[in-house]
Amino acid sequence: MKDRIAFDMGDAPLIEMISNRRITVEGSTGILHYEAENIKINTNRMIISFCGRGLRVRCISCSCVEIEGFVSAVEFVT
Repeated sequence: MKDRIAFDMGDAPLIEMISNRRITVEGSTGILHYEAENIKINTNRMIISFCGRGLRVRCISCSCVEIEGFVSAVEFVT
């Protein structure tokens, strides 16, 4: 039997991408920056920066943000 390695993700954000057109970030604590070319989302562990064209927040709740548009880059800032 092979050894299994378990990773404790703790309070890390969960990011779901559908192609480069729609992104859902669970674990958001707020939006830090909002422009059509750049959206920065704050989480408990890091800031996630999405760059692209025509970016917009489609839906926002207390811990989840959904972004639509053409995403060309994702950057994780710790």
